[in-house]
Amino acid sequence: MRGVKLKKIICCVIALFLFAGSFSLSAQTLSGNLDTKITLGAGDSTDFFYGAEEYANLRLKIPAGEYASIYSAFNFIAAAGTSGTVMAVSNIVTGAFAAGENYTAVMELERLYVQLSSDTLGLSAGLFRIPFGYSPVWRPMDFLNPGNPLEPDARLRGVLGIAASAFPEKLADTKFLVFATAPQNPFTVSGRGTRAGLSWESHWQRASAQFLYCFESPVSHCYPISGIPILTDEYPLGLHRAGLSIKAEMKPGLWAEFLYNLNPDLPAGIEGLAASAGADYSFFNGRLYVLLEYLYSGSKSADAVSAALPSGHTGSHYIYAAGTWKWNDFSAAALGCAANLEDISFTPFVSWEYEFIQGMIFFFRAHVPLDRDSFNAGNPGEFGPRNSGSYAFFNAGLRVKF
Repeated sequence: MRGVKLKKIICCVIALFLFAGSFSLSAQTLSGNLDTKITLGAGDSTDFFYGAEEYANLRLKIPAGEYASIYSAFNFIAAAGTSGTVMAVSNIVTGAFAAGENYTAVMELERLYVQLSSDTLGLSAGLFRIPFGYSPVWRPMDFLNPGNPLEPDARLRGVLGIAASAFPEKLADTKFLVFATAPQNPFTVSGRGTRAGLSWESHWQRASAQFLYCFESPVSHCYPISGIPILTDEYPLGLHRAGLSIKAEMKPGLWAEFLYNLNPDLPAGIEGLAASAGADYSFFNGRLYVLLEYLYSGSKSADAVSAALPSGHTGSHYIYAAGTWKWNDFSAAALGCAANLEDISFTPFVSWEYEFIQGMIFFFRAHVPLDRDSFNAGNPGEFGPRNSGSYAFFNAGLRVKF
């Protein structure tokens, strides 16, 4: 039954692309990438595990008149082994996957929105991304579309909402934005948990700043207990978020970012703060790029911080360091580490990319979770192998961009 539903969805997507084909080929833009990936590793549950995955991201832009454009993006995934198991488990509640002979398959809607723009005004409505802040790693202000620093290539999810922007002619390089999004729980018919806010952003010759304010209406969460959904209220007075992100384009480049969560019903003090600060620098005419970023995250701080960490949010002090070496325009290697400074757990990683044909890239990435427990100290940490589920994790594959 699930396979039939998935086939119907895929047929609808194909119909959409055929419909797009009726427009002028010179006007529309179809782009994307196709990844063929193999995963190998070892963990607690098994001495050895593998995964195979075929992933396609297709993006389509269709102009609609002089000022409007329609955007859509879809992810198609077929997987087996540990990759297929993770994918099926994450979609088992909605039944949005199909199991074949030796694979599971998923189709995911990533973006679907319309955008109207002129020289001074802009409007976006639908399923799209609303980014905030300049932090390249931990991104405390980017709470609407959180990412994972250990998965820098992962496509970030969008939110269903609307955003209007203005670029005043008398204020050069300044942008004002107001936005509103649907609740996180899509089954909330009362609209509880709706987020709305505004941001102001300005750029100067060597500096930029962005301020953010967002209000979230009182939230209702649904917790299934013995199969019966139970609604509970959180934030009865709503939740306020205020953020500031600044960067200086100097040598080295510097940035700092702050987001404070205020629950009037239960003030959190310093625990409501998430803050990051970092620097980057290029050596040898840009061939070596290094980056360092620190994060403080209070126990009641931003959603993005919790979502960015692989096993939830257990500490307050984190650090990320990485260096990338470019041999030439076609090949680059990176070495880095993300660490929890409180429980002495860390995940070093290494990656390599090589574009051997234009648009075709071979990639390799490896993670090795470590903590004090790894050295028989008996104290498992957040980034350690017990929480990450593996002692070593290797990805290798081929990416085709078009």
